[in-house]
Amino acid sequence: MPTTAIIGGGFSGTLAAVNLARFAKTPQRVVVINSGRPFGRGTAYGTTRNEHLLNVAARNMSAFPDHPAHFFEWLRSRCDFDSLDDATLRETFIPRRIYGDYVRGLAAHYLGDADPRSNVTCEVIDDSAIDIEPRGAEQGGVVILENGEPVEADSVLLATGNQPPAGLPGANKLANDRRYCGNPWMGWHENLPGDDKHIVILGTGLTAVDVIVTLRRKGWCGKVTAISRNGMLPQRHFRGIEWPHAVPDDGQARSLKELVRLIQQDCQRLRGVSQNPAIAVDKLRGRTQQLWKALTIEERRLFLKKYAADWNVIRHRIAGPIHDAITDALDCGQLTVRPAMIQSLAAGEHGIEVHMVSGEGQEKTIEGDLVINCTGPKSRFSDSDLPLYRNLFERGLAQPDEMDMGIAVNDEFEVLDSTGQASSFLHAIGPILKGTLWESIAVPELRQQAYHVAQSILNQEPMEIPTKDTLEYCI
Repeated sequence: MPTTAIIGGGFSGTLAAVNLARFAKTPQRVVVINSGRPFGRGTAYGTTRNEHLLNVAARNMSAFPDHPAHFFEWLRSRCDFDSLDDATLRETFIPRRIYGDYVRGLAAHYLGDADPRSNVTCEVIDDSAIDIEPRGAEQGGVVILENGEPVEADSVLLATGNQPPAGLPGANKLANDRRYCGNPWMGWHENLPGDDKHIVILGTGLTAVDVIVTLRRKGWCGKVTAISRNGMLPQRHFRGIEWPHAVPDDGQARSLKELVRLIQQDCQRLRGVSQNPAIAVDKLRGRTQQLWKALTIEERRLFLKKYAADWNVIRHRIAGPIHDAITDALDCGQLTVRPAMIQSLAAGEHGIEVHMVSGEGQEKTIEGDLVINCTGPKSRFSDSDLPLYRNLFERGLAQPDEMDMGIAVNDEFEVLDSTGQASSFLHAIGPILKGTLWESIAVPELRQQAYHVAQSILNQEPMEIPTKDTLEYCI
């Protein structure tokens, strides 16, 4: 019986397994190697807190690209939402823990043994993969686990998600200091300092927002300082209008300079009709990967240096209730945002000292009774701290992509080895394709990848799905 080993039991890995079960026409064995979070939930949907909402409305959160209303229909089966009419429910931002229930439910349905028609048997192993040994030409590989027995597989799928947060200068000396939290998904909120204390959040992105709304939900009344290089918080979702594409879909390759010009002109036109310029970015959603791949390496690097911060703030927006909580925290003076670069961290007598420098070069040190690292996952892969990737690179089975932001793959999600040849058994999907695709972290893209990689592993002709614009804003 052919065996597929999936390394990673978050959204991408779980949906890849589910799609293998959906499409397999002959008996298959699937082994999911999962660690760190409950199978099917991953980091994003492993939260148990009600205030952590999805950043995408329910209408766009189906796990299946060939069944776009699936999540909405599943929500309709829950009494929690009986009071909402269909139109309202489609635009609702559901708690992430409930979305975790949804993904776990799909796994139980498709990967369990209740349906005698299923051709897939699935096993979930709670362990960490640290290496993959090839078995020879066209013979698959052996996944080496940290604690358990090796897993022999004909195909191996890397669906490991984001890397852990990058270490900040001085943070290694704070590993055992309870005043510092290097992983914002640990239980930091169980040991909060008193209401007369000061919490420093390193970062102002979506994870920092999660921390702030949790502090407010818990009724913590102390002061909060959030620090990031750009000092920008995520924007709010909004209601917009029908609008044409800023970049004509005519097959013509365009330089970064021309794309910037077209998008800036479109943003100006939107402002002229009193509309949110984020509409211009939303309208590019379905073509972002295509536009990114057409850029040169130099253009991609320039984009990251000059435009990525603004793009991310516009692109990755937050639900209205979350934005209201952040705005209230700013208005009442509880939250202060500082644009600065974090230079180093050090243990002080009364708290953790955060040394930073502003864009004007002014150095400053502030002290936090609790400091939480929300700077996001490490982006560089060539010096990854994960044994699995270090070993894959040393063996030549894989290589970092040209941007050093993930794993190099071809259009079929086959991993490229050190010589640039496509692997006969190794595939990859998810956030580790960010350098190749740029847009590779949200459900609308990840579900598409899980759908197609399952068919690739099964050696089936990919089934084309009619596509339409994936608009984040509500019309």
